[in-house]
Amino acid sequence: MSERDAAFLQRLRAVFVAEARDHLLAVGTGLVALEKDGSPAERERHVEAVFRHTHSLKGAARAAGFPQTETLCQTLEEIFAQCKRRGRVLLADDFDVLHRAYDMLGADVEAGAGSAPAPAPGAVAAMVARLEAVASSEAAAGCEPEGLPGTGSPTREAADQPTVVPDPAVVPVREVASTVRIQTPRLDRVLLAAEELLTVKQAGAERAEELRLLESRLGPWFKHWLAAQPALRRLRSLVATSDPGARPELEALTRLLEFLEWNYGYQRALEGDVRAIARSAARDSHFAGKQIDELLDDSKALLMLPFSALSETLPKLVRDLARDQDKRVDLRISGEDVQLDKRMVELLRDPLVHLVRNALDHGIELPAERQAAGKPPRATLQVDARLLHGNQIGIEITDDGAGLDPRRLREAALRAGVLGEAAAAELDDGQALELAFRSDVSTSPIITEISGRGLGLAIVREQVERLGGRVEVENREPCGARFRMLLPQSMAMLRGLFVETGSQMFVLPGAHVERVIRVPRASSKTVGQRETLAIDGQVVALVRLHQLLEMPAAHSVADPMTVVLLGAGSQRMAVAVDEVLHEGEILVKRLRRPLVRVRNVAGATVLASGKPVPILNVADLLKSARHVDGQATARPEAQEAGRPLAQRVLLAEDSITSRLLLKGILESAGCKVKAVADGIEAFTALRSEMFDLLVSDIEMPRLNGFDLTSRIRADHKLADLPVVLVTALSRREDRERGIDVGANAYIAKGSFDQRELLEAVRRLAGARESS
Repeated sequence: MSERDAAFLQRLRAVFVAEARDHLLAVGTGLVALEKDGSPAERERHVEAVFRHTHSLKGAARAAGFPQTETLCQTLEEIFAQCKRRGRVLLADDFDVLHRAYDMLGADVEAGAGSAPAPAPGAVAAMVARLEAVASSEAAAGCEPEGLPGTGSPTREAADQPTVVPDPAVVPVREVASTVRIQTPRLDRVLLAAEELLTVKQAGAERAEELRLLESRLGPWFKHWLAAQPALRRLRSLVATSDPGARPELEALTRLLEFLEWNYGYQRALEGDVRAIARSAARDSHFAGKQIDELLDDSKALLMLPFSALSETLPKLVRDLARDQDKRVDLRISGEDVQLDKRMVELLRDPLVHLVRNALDHGIELPAERQAAGKPPRATLQVDARLLHGNQIGIEITDDGAGLDPRRLREAALRAGVLGEAAAAELDDGQALELAFRSDVSTSPIITEISGRGLGLAIVREQVERLGGRVEVENREPCGARFRMLLPQSMAMLRGLFVETGSQMFVLPGAHVERVIRVPRASSKTVGQRETLAIDGQVVALVRLHQLLEMPAAHSVADPMTVVLLGAGSQRMAVAVDEVLHEGEILVKRLRRPLVRVRNVAGATVLASGKPVPILNVADLLKSARHVDGQATARPEAQEAGRPLAQRVLLAEDSITSRLLLKGILESAGCKVKAVADGIEAFTALRSEMFDLLVSDIEMPRLNGFDLTSRIRADHKLADLPVVLVTALSRREDRERGIDVGANAYIAKGSFDQRELLEAVRRLAGARESS
């Protein structure tokens, strides 16, 4: 193949990947909709949509050279042809196979993009065989006369399926305008260029203000001139009546008086010119500012996406997770037309998925548990997006499940060493809920691929705060929990408060500023080692901004003090600054390499004068405050640079390939690993040698992982040994059995990520050291 042909094929495959993602997303949404008990007309419409997208994907795959995708689509097309032409009704088990097939299609497409490994040919062949079995079971599934939509009921009730309930508001019919495909990087460059014009707008406004100030300075001169008029008149009278013998002196005085008269006229003319230029500059600045704002708004609109771009993957996610856990869930989504910055959408996808998974795994109960608590067996998971004041976006994830238990969160924090017993006892319920966002704090009894590592909500808070927003949590009445993310609508622009400390200017993001107050220095009180202020009846920690930023102290401290009250979640802090300058909209410059992550600094903005001003990271300031006042409570991480995760790890795995892989992963992290081939060898080794942790497969000869774990828990010398099960068994029943026999972590090989294994080992080894 020539270089030109190879380049063309690469471009073709890139176009196919983008097109295939759209087809797969539409198919996933259609499958979830088909599982609902809709009318025959609705089912017919969804079948038609899924059939067309599958057919289009097959043709595109053939053109771009994706044979596995083409083969899968061919078989899927036959199944939906039966539904379309002969009214076949798909059963619940059929849908499970179809969803797995489309997941495999997605994996094959992403492999073409280089972001995931391709499915093995054997796995594709097995899936094709399963799909052919579904297609051949048409008669058993029940068909209706040709040309009529199916009305039969699946073997498993539709009520058992997670559903997506549309917002009750009437959705208007939209006209689709003509479009043109443009590469996103080009649009990014247009937006960045438009954003840079904001500096031009600010500079124009500053020049107009400087001219206005210059004009105002001419006013006092005119007043002084009027005040000098009586003295000048007397001088003129003296010249007129003076002795002619003093001619040289009179001529000099006359010339001086003539100059003053000329100077007055000149100054008045200059004042008029300055006034005219100032008015013109103000007019031009207003016009340019208006044009720049419109250009910036239009440019941002090019890269704005509706919230549906974030939420469109949630129905299938909820469907799959709910079925895997035998839960019944109605997903309701509203605010899908709310617009967000495309860059914000990309960075919010993981936090939103984490919150939805957290609600399904931790919050929503099994149907029997809900009925026992007097709730309907079907849970409701609500995802709302709305545009708030000040160009802020609010995204809420609400469920009617069990809510968060403050007592269990305190206990989890104590187990993880995040808090001491005294500090935990001081927390009220609202503060205890914030522990859910702390790394290593998890109320899950076991580590699985979904939860238990104490990382999900910590990642959510970190990512949201990196975007200049904040995340809050509360328990709802009478049941359930609500997580709320508050974010700027755009990553490029935000409103900030300009403050000064130590002759240096900084910006505090307006989203975290609650108020600015001036208080006497004597009003601060020392509680323990912490300086505090009483604000609205609540005691708030008081720190100086120069202390947080480790800057030299000012020579003198003003009295009264200027204090900015900052908040992030339920945490509040009073920060004393030298001066509050002004508040306004700023253009955010994100940090680039090598300064990608600087403590206490989120980015910078550039003034019209060209001077850079740091934008402070409020979440970091709150953390820094704990070190300033000596009240830091976080324990050291279990793994420091160069320190192994655990001293000795026993690995039990009968597969040679898996044994070598896991042994290499653990040893590369600094562990000393002994590997054995089955459960009997493992138990013998544990009785004769000292180990800090066991990593074991389940399906092994002689003694499987479940029975091995049971023997360990029954042995008083080994009962406290942490056990991590790494296995191909991923069913809910298997995970529950792992919990019952006493495993500390359960990791499925099907979704294996070595980071999950190392995180589990780190957490369990750290907990063992601290106990």
